[in-house]
Amino acid sequence: MQLDQLPTPKSERWKFTNLPSALKKLEISPAALGWGGDVALLNKDAPGAAQYQDTQLWDLNSEHTQDIKFISADETLEISAQDGQWLSPRIIVHVKSGEELTLIENQSGQGAYWKNQVVQIVLEPNAKLNHYRFIGETEKGVFTTFTHIKIARDARYEALNVISGAGLVRNQIYADIDGENADCTLNGVNLLSGTQHADTTITIEHQAPHCISNQVYKNVVTDSARGVFQGKVHVHRPAQKTDGYQLSNTLLLSDLAEMDTKPELEIYADDVKCSHGATTGQLDEDPLFYLRARGIPENTARALLIEAFLGEALERVSDETIQTRAREIISDWLKEHA
Repeated sequence: MQLDQLPTPKSERWKFTNLPSALKKLEISPAALGWGGDVALLNKDAPGAAQYQDTQLWDLNSEHTQDIKFISADETLEISAQDGQWLSPRIIVHVKSGEELTLIENQSGQGAYWKNQVVQIVLEPNAKLNHYRFIGETEKGVFTTFTHIKIARDARYEALNVISGAGLVRNQIYADIDGENADCTLNGVNLLSGTQHADTTITIEHQAPHCISNQVYKNVVTDSARGVFQGKVHVHRPAQKTDGYQLSNTLLLSDLAEMDTKPELEIYADDVKCSHGATTGQLDEDPLFYLRARGIPENTARALLIEAFLGEALERVSDETIQTRAREIISDWLKEHA
């Protein structure tokens, strides 16, 4: 692997994440999951390549993938890496007009490895995709994923990403809303500890009128972990009556924890409703004192407050089973880190 092919912090969209430094510590070689697939069918053109110049990982995936999975029905994927592997899975999802599908990704691994994944999603008119990703990698695992969603008229994309493990994660999402009355809802919960580094970078391209996008990401960072949230809503001139909402809230549970947040709005339409908000702070001592004064142990009280803080990102998920699973992951994490 040539490290000079990788994005570096010299790039504006990678300035908070040093991927070459993380990969330099690993001894890895190309490997495969065994999916197979016809490489000739790949779309090698990365979205936003000319405008944002941050698609090197897409290009690397196109060059090295041996694993291609085509999704046209409900599916749960177990994507697990082994020590020393460099995997390049490509997932291609096509939801036909009027259909609804659910895709669940369970990301895991053993030892030290790199998974460089690309997910291509096309939603035809009036289609819906529920896309839920659970990232529970090892402390030496590196996971980079580039998800591109193309959303047609009256279609809906709903996502939840839960990060509870990995040495380094780059979760890059590019949503192209090009049909009227489309909806893109992105939810995320990042639970970071130790020396973990999790970077969520999102671009929403509003290209059609009367569309909605929502981003709600909740982060809890402790020890010397570091979180990154970069969210951009780009409203093109034809996209009148756009409703774009973006929120990133972070709790820092230690003095060494760090969060870098960069919300962006780029608006060229004149009849829109767009907003963004970002907060970073510590746990409020007043409600903690209130709970402790009523006999609740401190660790339990802290866990209750953190669970309530994270709740907004989960309440917007339509699948109650997925909500329950996410709450269980949060509960287990808090038992160790609250």
